[in-house]
Amino acid sequence: MKKILFIAFLSLCNLTFSQSKHAVAGTVTGNVTDKEMNGEALPFANVFIKGTSIGGTTDMDGKYTLNVPAGNQTIVFSFIGYQTIEKPITVKASESLIVNQELGANEGVTLDEVKINATVSREKESALLLEQRKATVIKESIGAQELSKKGVSDAATATTKVAGVSKQEGSNKVYVRGLGDRYNTTTLNGLPLPSNDPRFKNISLELFGTDMIQNIGVSKTFSANLSGDASGANIDIASKEHSGSSSMNIGFSSSANTQTTGKSFKTIDGTNWFGIANNTKHKVTRLDVLPFTDNFTPNNTHAALNTNLSVSGSKRFQIGEESSLSMFLVGAFGNKYNFRDGTSINYLRNDGSTGNSFTSAKQYNYETSKMLMGNFIYKMNNNHRISYNSLFIHSNNQNIQDYFGKKPDVADSEGVFANIILQTENQNRLFVNQLLTEHKLGESIDLNLGAAYNIVNNDEPNRKKNIFVINENDNTVKFASGAARNNSRYYHNLTEDDFVAKANLIKYFGTRIKDEHKAKITLGYEFRNTTRDFRAIYFDYDLAAPTEVDPNNVSQVLNQQSLDNGVFRLKTGFGFGDNALDPFTYDADKMTNAAYAMLDYQITDKFFINIGARYENIWLDVAWKTNLTNSTNDNGGPKKLRDSYILPSLNLKYDINDDNLLRLSASKTYTYPQFKEVAPFVYEGVDYQEEGNENLLPSTNYNFDLKWEMFPTRGELISASVFAKYIQDGINRIELNAASDNFFSFYNTGNTTIYGAEVELRKQILNFSQDDYNENIKLGLNATYMNTNQTFNVTNQFNPTNSEEPTEGAAPFLLNTDISYNYKKDDKEIIATLIFNYQGEKLYSIGSVNGLQSIYQKSLPRLDFVFKRQFNKKLGLKFSAKNLLNPSYEMYRDVPNKLITKSFKRGIDFSLGLSYNL
Repeated sequence: MKKILFIAFLSLCNLTFSQSKHAVAGTVTGNVTDKEMNGEALPFANVFIKGTSIGGTTDMDGKYTLNVPAGNQTIVFSFIGYQTIEKPITVKASESLIVNQELGANEGVTLDEVKINATVSREKESALLLEQRKATVIKESIGAQELSKKGVSDAATATTKVAGVSKQEGSNKVYVRGLGDRYNTTTLNGLPLPSNDPRFKNISLELFGTDMIQNIGVSKTFSANLSGDASGANIDIASKEHSGSSSMNIGFSSSANTQTTGKSFKTIDGTNWFGIANNTKHKVTRLDVLPFTDNFTPNNTHAALNTNLSVSGSKRFQIGEESSLSMFLVGAFGNKYNFRDGTSINYLRNDGSTGNSFTSAKQYNYETSKMLMGNFIYKMNNNHRISYNSLFIHSNNQNIQDYFGKKPDVADSEGVFANIILQTENQNRLFVNQLLTEHKLGESIDLNLGAAYNIVNNDEPNRKKNIFVINENDNTVKFASGAARNNSRYYHNLTEDDFVAKANLIKYFGTRIKDEHKAKITLGYEFRNTTRDFRAIYFDYDLAAPTEVDPNNVSQVLNQQSLDNGVFRLKTGFGFGDNALDPFTYDADKMTNAAYAMLDYQITDKFFINIGARYENIWLDVAWKTNLTNSTNDNGGPKKLRDSYILPSLNLKYDINDDNLLRLSASKTYTYPQFKEVAPFVYEGVDYQEEGNENLLPSTNYNFDLKWEMFPTRGELISASVFAKYIQDGINRIELNAASDNFFSFYNTGNTTIYGAEVELRKQILNFSQDDYNENIKLGLNATYMNTNQTFNVTNQFNPTNSEEPTEGAAPFLLNTDISYNYKKDDKEIIATLIFNYQGEKLYSIGSVNGLQSIYQKSLPRLDFVFKRQFNKKLGLKFSAKNLLNPSYEMYRDVPNKLITKSFKRGIDFSLGLSYNL
């Protein structure tokens, strides 16, 4: 089926390429400059030949190139809020004509005079605001220029600069208006991406460094061309592509952390500095022979400086008179050491009694990432373009948790303590291949096609766990014995194939130039098929009796000789029987077919409407085999869901005047359970366990937004919005009534209401301009207040402590603000930015059993400083100091005295980097 669709897609591409082309006999090139900014280059100004579909926008250097038929023509220059200039020109065959133009503000010009006919690289803040202003639907974007100014290093951090978005510490989870991972979707260049981690729906945005990002768009409202499986936001990463002149850049930076760098540090034996695991798949054929060669005990070293290296280059090749090939290539490597020392009290009840209570909770984390990306664009002519994007990301995260304190099941008496050491390594390989084409058929039809084949490999190679009982009364250290997996190894391998195809046809009533049509209809189809193969196995060192051990030399006891002598037995999750070496598995398959129709209509000169409907049909199958499988069904499951949705959407825009507008959005969406959430497979952390629930069902969501926007001048924005959401049968992670501490699963817990308000300000405070330099101070601010409430349905499995709670991860108040100073003279530039972020107190986990109250995370402030100095066209320097306030990350049970259950600090990060343009 996949091959047939792909062949059909290529055939359709070939058909569109064979469309007749008009003869082009000359080239018109030039520069467009900004009169209001003392002759600076004006990116994204509109340049087109009047009465034709030939046109485009200037690049980052204000340059443009058009292929134009010979003869007398009229060239038109325009930009939002600026005068529109028309010039008669004469184009001669096989010759190049240079036409430069300066544009300035004109009070008599209206915003409707802007004519946008093509899109190029969108990295600059002013260009993205222009796009936001022109769009009928609500969308916010942050570009590479702003990310650089704020010292952002990855896509996850980038999204938190948008109003209403926050990130959970220690996780790749991004929350949008209080809605977490399962309520969001992630796309790359408009095509969906698979998750790299079986625990989450979305891929970790931390994997996407800013070296490969052109801009990030956050759509917090729904329109028919977006996936219906979202209520928080669709986050779209636009990959960087060639723009302007050819370039090659080398960047290097090094950073230090005040509580990590140079200090004693532990790493996992079996993985090198570069982040490559030596052995990710272990073939075990017998339980009486130990196949493991690496050491249980972590390696002792010192934390070195963090490093980041990137190399990028871009170039454009002219092919004949009409065609060109451009490419952008980037490769990057980064590593980072991080150490935390805090507390972890996992089971604090209303009466003050505790279960696990670790007064020392040390965590050593070492992570590396490698990224290669190529973006290739073949422009056949002004009407046909094809692009191929290939991305490979390899990441490795080594995490050692060393906890000391009380653990009632093994160490709860006077002078007796438990020491848990859990070593977890997570290795991800993501390979993305995308083919996208754009075709202009005549003056009134656009055809856009896309296909992607993505491969994900996620390995957890050799997770090692030991629990030691330290008896200060007789000065002994022994292995904890008796309970399963107290001393164990764990492996899992996940492979996922993800195939995506889409097509949309746009019919303009009139030409595609904005002022020359009042309506357009978009028809689209999208197909996605995701298959996942997951295999995991535990090897439990089942000790016959408590055995003394040196914690710094565990393998002296847990070795082949001890196995032969009966000191311990090696068993798996299936015990010792014939199927003992069978892995725990789940196999998943999800297929989605979607079709949509959307109408954009200009009702009056000021009133615009976008109305649409999307039909989605989903098939989800999950089959599993674990030791929890019902004995009457040895294969487990399968879980089968079959659902169809009709999802309406409405977006309205009203231009009050040239600078002010109102927007309204209303829609219906859904939230589907994820593979891991429905497979009854237990995942174990150092202080929690998590299990899927095969009875989980989808949620239905209703969304409403009302927004006012004001664009005072180029690059400035003032906005305010109110929003509301209603979620039926919401899905939550809840605590189960189980013997172990913090045992979680997933349930449809009831209905949720969310409402709130957002404000945003981007304002130039001061501006000093002379003939040879420009100096300015800019302020950026966005704030969100929201109220969230879940009303719970009490069942035999779910008995919440409280009948109502806020939504998990929803901070009632969020604030992002920055003030930046910029000085520019010729090729020299200075940028200094102070950034402050604040997240209010938020719910971390819902209390549900044994009189447990919910866990909350306390409010969190963050202060960063970024300084950039461009000495000339070639050499640049960047310095940053992040997390200057170094607050404590604290969680507590919601009991009267609010005793802390977990606490740690991250330390302050200092970074210095150089970049050089060859």
